[in-house]
Amino acid sequence: MRLAYEIFGEKNQKEILILHGLFGSKRNWFSIAKAIANFGYKVWVLDLRNHGDSEWSKNHTYFDLALDVYNFFRKNNITDACLLGHSMGGKAAMLFDLLYPNLLSKLIIVDIAPVKYFSAFEYYLKVLKSIDLHLFNKRSEVEDKISSEIEDCKIRSFLLQNIKFDEKGVLNWKINIQSLIENSRDISDFPEIKVTSKTNALFLFGAESEYLVKSHKGCIGKLFSNNRFAEIKDAGHWVHSEKPKDFLEIITNFLKSNYT
Repeated sequence: MRLAYEIFGEKNQKEILILHGLFGSKRNWFSIAKAIANFGYKVWVLDLRNHGDSEWSKNHTYFDLALDVYNFFRKNNITDACLLGHSMGGKAAMLFDLLYPNLLSKLIIVDIAPVKYFSAFEYYLKVLKSIDLHLFNKRSEVEDKISSEIEDCKIRSFLLQNIKFDEKGVLNWKINIQSLIENSRDISDFPEIKVTSKTNALFLFGAESEYLVKSHKGCIGKLFSNNRFAEIKDAGHWVHSEKPKDFLEIITNFLKSNYT
């Protein structure tokens, strides 16, 4: 599986990899990645399978995503790195750490817990699937079309970042909608695994997020014994874009820490 990526701070020695969430891509993290690179890190920002510029597959479980990241580590000779994942990327990062121990120096999980969630994302996928992009010339036309079905303008804008123009100017999706629909149950859930990680792990979440990470501390503790939590006030699920200054302060302090 070929994963597209960008690197920031390429000459730096310490390494951190960033995994985006569902409907996201590496581009969502460029400003954060540049800031982390300025603190002396080589930052790899990946597109996960079925997203962005990476390859598509009919399979999209967390075991698939974790294996993709493991193969990426091997191919690029990455060891003793920090792995940061948001939402779906956070679940992939957690499973990676549980399945492939002793490869990470630290783990940062952003606004997600290793539990099953009931989310509207499957509905969003079905709305997007119902759209024939070839009938439209501009993103704004597609947005007008779905505005009655997805009323939140921020969510519409985020979803429609996944539209691209080909060399002929024709609109196409950057996400594999069919695969994501077929794997929606696996994406909502988290695998049952009887392993405990000792990796130094930070669970960072927005105080206003519907993902309620704080309420899952017990479950998290069973899987990640060396954990700590950080809450950012007045932030929701996309805490890194809503409160970037607070977000960066917390994660850079964590990266610099020597807690064990």
